[in-house]
Amino acid sequence: MSKHMQRPEIICHMVTSLDGRLLPDRWPFSEDHIMSMYEATAAKLDASGWAVGRATMLHYVDEGEPDLLDAPRSRQPIVARSDAEKIGICFDRLGRLRPESGDIDGDHLVIVVSDKVSQRHIDRLVKSGVSVFFSGPDGEDIETALCDIAASFDVKRLLLEGGGEMNGAFLSKDLIDETSILILPVLDGGQDVPAIVAQPDGHKARKTGLISSETLADGTVWLRHRLIKEV
Repeated sequence: MSKHMQRPEIICHMVTSLDGRLLPDRWPFSEDHIMSMYEATAAKLDASGWAVGRATMLHYVDEGEPDLLDAPRSRQPIVARSDAEKIGICFDRLGRLRPESGDIDGDHLVIVVSDKVSQRHIDRLVKSGVSVFFSGPDGEDIETALCDIAASFDVKRLLLEGGGEMNGAFLSKDLIDETSILILPVLDGGQDVPAIVAQPDGHKARKTGLISSETLADGTVWLRHRLIKEV
């Protein structure tokens, strides 16, 4: 499969403070309260699945040392469950994650690795019931992996729910179509607290257009924007 196939629409769905910070466990709101709003708004976006990076997935599965080949080797995707109603995608470039099953909170787990990850690790993932896709020799070919996933699972829309670096990687490759941001009424102020998007050096700011704005309970504001494509 190739980039000429259509990738799914990507909506970056995040929670942030008024000053754009990313760590809600620092804020004077309960986790249940934040997750309730987050999940309720996510449900309105009508996505077929979600995508995160390795660091986020560590809340759910264990990890180990990378298991890599001496040189990249191109392989075809392995689909463990083609009938999944919803998928959870994790980009784990070096093959660190060690899931015990292909189920993640009721969704089918899909892991994307680089072409350098060993066949031994791939076999281990497949044996656990995980679907495996590949993102090129260095793990940077996100778009091809997304196209392959869309074709395999008939996915039209995904929610990007990564950390700042994951979201920044998608943005720098022009792979975000919309943003859906819940802005809680709190100022974080932490100088070393990550932002919801952190692009690699050398990438410039992007213009957006407002889709909708809505005030939710407790003064949280839900903003949706489309990314304006550069000509």
